[in-house]
Parts: sequence; C-alpha cells; structure tokens
Amino acid sequence: MKRFPLRLLSLRRLCTSSTVETGFRRSEFGRERLVGTVQPYDRHVFLHYGSPATWPSDVEAEEGLPRSLSLAIKARKGEMKKKTRLTVHGGADDAASTSRGDILIFPDMVRYRNLSNLHVDDFVEEVLVKETKWQSSSMQTLNGSFIFVCSHGTRDQRCGFCGPVLVSKFREDIAALGLSDKVFVSPCSHIGGHKYAGNVIIFDSSFNGESTGHWYGYVSPDDVPVLLEHHVTGGKIVENLWRGQVGLSREEQKRAQEHRLQSASEIASTNHR
Repeated sequence: MKRFPLRLLSLRRLCTSSTVETGFRRSEFGRERLVGTVQPYDRHVFLHYGSPATWPSDVEAEEGLPRSLSLAIKARKGEMKKKTRLTVHGGADDAASTSRGDILIFPDMVRYRNLSNLHVDDFVEEVLVKETKWQSSSMQTLNGSFIFVCSHGTRDQRCGFCGPVLVSKFREDIAALGLSDKVFVSPCSHIGGHKYAGNVIIFDSSFNGESTGHWYGYVSPDDVPVLLEHHVTGGKIVENLWRGQVGLSREEQKRAQEHRLQSASEIASTNHR
C-alpha cells in the first residue's frame, strides 16, 4: 500500500474541503430558483483592465482607470437614459483580442479602443450621456457572441473557484467546435449573486433577431456544451440555468420565462395529438 507524507495528506484534505465548500459540489449549488435574480439595468460597460489574479476585492475602486470611470459613471447616472452597469474584464487570451483600456458596450455591441484617464469624462459625456459616437476613438461594431464568466476570487471564493474552470472549459469547447472566430469568452469581475456561481452572461449580436444579454447561474462544466449548443448556436434559452435578461425588470424576467415554458408545453401537447 502506497504511503503519503502527512503534510501531503493534509494538503489534499484541505483542497478537497475547499472544493466542496466553494466549487460545483457545494451544498447550496442548484438549490434556489434563479429566474428574476438579475437586478434591472439597460446597458453593460466592460473595461479591459488587468486579470483576475491582480484584481482587488473592489476592483472598480482601484486607483487609476477603473476608479476614474466608475466615479464618472456614478456622477452622471442621473443624466443617462439607460441604467448602466460597469464591470472589469481581462486576462490573457481575452475576448476578441481586446487590449488594456478598451471598452465594450452591450447590448449596443460596440468597442472603443484605449480609453485613458484623460478622456474618461469626455467618453462618459459623449457615449453614455448623449449617446453619440466618441470622436477620440473609432467605434468598432462587434459581431458574434461574447461570454463573460465571473472569476473574481478576491471578492468571493465561489466565483474564484468556479470561474476559471468554466472559462477554460468554454475555450476548450469553442475551439473544438471551430467557433473561435465567432464566440469569445473572458473572465470578469463581480456581477452580483455570488451564491449562484458559476455565473455567466452571454451577449449576442443576433439572438432571435435582436441584440441582448442573458444571465445564467449555477453553471457547471457539464453545462458548457449545453449553453453553446442551445443558446449560442441554437438561439434557445437554457431555462433551468436562466437568471434573467438585460433590459427587463424582475417581474418581466419571470413573466418571460413563464410565457416560454407555456408555449413549449402547448407545442409539445400539439405534437403528441
């Protein structure tokens, strides 16, 4: 019988315990109803900055570009027609070759390159308040699907464990399906609802004819091929994982799912006649 040093055995027990408490096997995983758990908002701004390994707990308050942009958005939010959320994303092999300081805006599906501290106020004024094109940087239209996975480990251990595993699985399956030029995945900072980790947001340039964003929770590695097949390539909501949709109130999210489920039930009933 092979013997392991006491120190190694203790380390293995610690890793196993941590996985059970924070990973996909934790007791709370899959326990709560997900629909309607997305706080209502209309526009999602993603700032490329650093990587999960370097993000502090409150990365949007990080001195420099994240803090400048966060404060500028908060200061002007009363003047914005659209309720706007800011999230940081980043890391190597990132979504669609995005660089530090780049801004992605959804569901507008646009990108602005190389925002700097000097131009934050001008960017917020022109793009987010007036909703015009920012003259200091060319606007690029985004096509395809953009997947963001909360991987903010310094904010919550559940996201810190589940996020990187899901990002790796998404990249592996996307490559295997030959979708690397159409589907992009990136780790992101806190988006809300740590207890629902793994948390995933998918923005599509055309999901059933419209640009929108859908949130999913309790996503495990086994769910990645399901999301890619049904949501990304099939244009169908994965109902058991669906948290909600950008642009809908909590009640509208619940009604939207009820309507889809009712329609599916009626179709199934008709087909069995």
